[in-house]
Amino acid sequence: MVRMRARRLFAAGVAAVLLWGAAPAWAGDVIRLFGDENAGTSSAQFLRIPVGARAVALGQAYSALATDGSAIFWNPAGLMRTPGRKNFFVSHVAWTADINMDYAAYHRRGQNFAQGIMFGALRSGDILRTDELHQEGTGQYFNANQFFVGGSLARAMTDRFSIGASVKFFQENLDAYQTRALLADLGILYYVGVGDMRIGFTVRNFGGDVHPGGQPPATPQGYVPAADFQSFPAPTVGAFGAAKTWELLPKVTLLTTADFNHPSDYSESFRLGSELGLRKQLFLRVGFETNRPEGGLAAGFGVQVERRQMQIRIDYAYGDMGGFGAVHHVSVDVSPLWRRPNTAVDDWRLR
Repeated sequence: MVRMRARRLFAAGVAAVLLWGAAPAWAGDVIRLFGDENAGTSSAQFLRIPVGARAVALGQAYSALATDGSAIFWNPAGLMRTPGRKNFFVSHVAWTADINMDYAAYHRRGQNFAQGIMFGALRSGDILRTDELHQEGTGQYFNANQFFVGGSLARAMTDRFSIGASVKFFQENLDAYQTRALLADLGILYYVGVGDMRIGFTVRNFGGDVHPGGQPPATPQGYVPAADFQSFPAPTVGAFGAAKTWELLPKVTLLTTADFNHPSDYSESFRLGSELGLRKQLFLRVGFETNRPEGGLAAGFGVQVERRQMQIRIDYAYGDMGGFGAVHHVSVDVSPLWRRPNTAVDDWRLR
C-alpha cells in the first residue's frame, strides 16, 4: 500500500512537471521556455554561484545527490536523507575578480520532518569609483556586497519519497542602490528501489520580479539621476536528475550522476559527473556541463573520516570558467552520528 501510494505521488509529480513545461503562457512566470533568448535579463545572479565543493566537482549535477549539508541550497528534499540527525556545513568560493563567497548551513531532522537554516554572503571588496571626468578614479570607493538568508522544511512522505521547500530573503548592494526580494525553492527526491538509485527535481529562486531601489550618489552638475528603475525577473532555474552508485570491487565504488538544467535566462544544458570512492574515505571526482561557450569542466577530491561518532568530510573542487580563469571551492561537512535505533528513513538510506 505504501509503495503504491509513493508511485502515485511520484507519477503525479512527473505529470505536473511535464504540464508545467508544456504550457509556455503559464510557465513563463516560473521557468521561461527558450532561456537562451532571454540571456542577461535576470537579476540576482549571485544566487546561482554554486556552493559545496563536491557538487561543483560533479559538474553541479546534484539535484538527486543533495543528501549532505548543501541540500538546503540544491534540493531541500534531501534534508531527510543526510547521514546524521544534525548537520553543520560551511563552504568558501574564491570566485573571479577577487570576489569571495561564503556559505553556512545547519539542519536537523527527525523521523518525518527536517528543518534547516542557511546564510550566504558575497564580498566584492573595495571598488574604485570612476566617472566621465575621472577615468583613473575619483579617490572614493564603493562595494557590491550581497547576501541571502533563509530557512527550509522537508518531509518524508514514505521511506523512499521526500519533499522540501525553502524561503530566502536576499539583498544586493551596489554603491547606494539596493535590490531586495523574497524567493523560494522546491524539491522532490525519490529512491527508485534499485540499489541506491534516486531521482530528484528542483526549482530554485522563483518568485516575483526584482525591483532595484535606493538613493543615487551625487552626480556632476548637469546630470539628472534616474528616478525609477526597471524590474527584472528572478534567476529561476529548474533541474531534473538521476544518480546511482555502482560497486566495482570490494570497498571501491563508482557514483554516476546526470542533470538536465533549465535556467530561465540561458540555454538548457546537461550536467554530468562521476565519483570514484575508495574505502568510503577518499573520493576522486570529475564533472562537465554541456552547451557552454567557455569552461564547463570541473574536478576535485574529498576525504571523509569518522571519529568519535562524528562524520567529517572535507572537499575541494576546481572549476574552469574559461576566459575568467579558475575558480576554487572548499567545503566542510560535519554530521554527528549518535548511535540510536534507526527510523524507516534511516534504514532505507543505509541499504
